[in-house]
Amino acid sequence: MRKGLLRAAVMLLMAGALASTLAERPRIILYTAYRQVGWGDAVQIGCVDESGGLWAVRGYDSDLKWPYGWEKQIEYLQATERLSEAGTLTHDELFALKSLIAGVSATEDKPVGWMCDAGTESSRAVRYDREGKAEAILLGMTGDDLLENTDPNAQALYLKLRFLFPFVRCYAGEETQSWGFRPVSIAAFCHLDEINWDDVRVSAWYTDCEAGPQQRDLTEDEEKRILDCVKTGFVIGKENAFGVTGGTTTFFFSDRDGKTLGSIELYNGLLVCSDGMYHLTPFSF
Repeated sequence: MRKGLLRAAVMLLMAGALASTLAERPRIILYTAYRQVGWGDAVQIGCVDESGGLWAVRGYDSDLKWPYGWEKQIEYLQATERLSEAGTLTHDELFALKSLIAGVSATEDKPVGWMCDAGTESSRAVRYDREGKAEAILLGMTGDDLLENTDPNAQALYLKLRFLFPFVRCYAGEETQSWGFRPVSIAAFCHLDEINWDDVRVSAWYTDCEAGPQQRDLTEDEEKRILDCVKTGFVIGKENAFGVTGGTTTFFFSDRDGKTLGSIELYNGLLVCSDGMYHLTPFSF
């Protein structure tokens, strides 16, 4: 009798400890999942919590019982004890990730049928209002269903999920399906494509957070390199949705009479725009 009572007490304590641990788990802000139940039985899930923790689980759908609706999926990820630690983002990586999640827009497009019996991968970003209510933004679906959210923030988040959780099956870009940020020439992206570059001068100003703008002298080689980059380079994707007040260099392009024709602003090699920062290639300045 005593052994039975003791065992029951231990079980209650363990259940209480588990409930406390799950309640304290940071909220999920990004996840990707693949389910195959047609020609197999498989589930693969990777997720990121708001503290930068990476989590993963793989197994059989008959065992894991992965829900279908995103509301239930978020509840599942918050409550399950099946997740295994898969790493941790750095402070800077998490900050950039959260900036993209804060800025991502939902798509009005609906998934369409695509493949047959391939299973379905779906990826979502999750935001919370002041009351803690979740909002899930669909970033993309591949496999039996197909959808790409073409918002640059969504494309960047979808790509990051592929790098963070490569074990999650994804069909993006397969079967001639184009996917991801379409490269755009720097000149077109920055509205500089109508400039005649034959006789353009370049000046540079560095913006210090405290001292303000300071002109920077450029050598002829530096002028040539920045012009070559702008004339031949491409914008290839978004890195973050940051806004900065310093640490940037702005390059102004002017004609022989000193008339300003346009400019670009850079921060550590990234193109600074009103909605965040973008990667450039090739870029050697």
